[in-house]
Amino acid sequence: MSTKKALALALSMVGTLAMSAQASLIWDGDASKGTGIFQQIGSNCSSPGSVTAVSDSTHGKIWRYNKPSGLNRCESHGAKVNGQDYIFKNGATYYLGWQTKLSNTVDNNANFQWKVWPAPGPAGLNWPLALKMQGGKATLLNRKATNEVYTLWQKPVSANTWYRYTLALKVSNVRDGGYVELWFNGTKQTLFDGSQRWACRLFDVDSVGPKWGVYGADSSTVINYVDGLKIGTTYADVQ
Repeated sequence: MSTKKALALALSMVGTLAMSAQASLIWDGDASKGTGIFQQIGSNCSSPGSVTAVSDSTHGKIWRYNKPSGLNRCESHGAKVNGQDYIFKNGATYYLGWQTKLSNTVDNNANFQWKVWPAPGPAGLNWPLALKMQGGKATLLNRKATNEVYTLWQKPVSANTWYRYTLALKVSNVRDGGYVELWFNGTKQTLFDGSQRWACRLFDVDSVGPKWGVYGADSSTVINYVDGLKIGTTYADVQ
């Protein structure tokens, strides 16, 4: 091999290693791995609700969050990596990606939450972000403080149809020190203020992390089918 070719190969390898170091898939929430990949389900989905892995003809193994009528919620809580609760860090940036199909688009409280736990007192954040159904539209909300809630984005969606969501979350315990960005079906979304990045606080004194499933719509049966759950440090990690 010539010196020039060897140098080119070495530079290529360095570039590949640098890219690999920058990108990191933190958590793979594939349904084939079982419910042990979540930090908790338990009281977040009491009987007769259930979180189970089922087979889909196109997607393979997927999660089925079954919230029957009369039940308030059916959610999974947090993530486990190598059997340990994953701790989201103040100051870090995370990308969360998933696909979802709802059996019913009735209004609810959330199909996804970025949640503080244990739940803080009235002055705490409790849920900095929620993705919910409202008037037939997927709706992303940010709660900055008590009684200060902003509707960041809305998009009409249909029942029994798959949609892909990706969130970029810069986690900060300072008001407006972090941010959220949203992609819908692979396209970065413009938010209500005309920007593509909304400044907000996404960390509290306690643990924070994701919840997927169905919360609210107490008088309706809602099933949320979820596939491709991933948490990483780059957009490419979670696609």
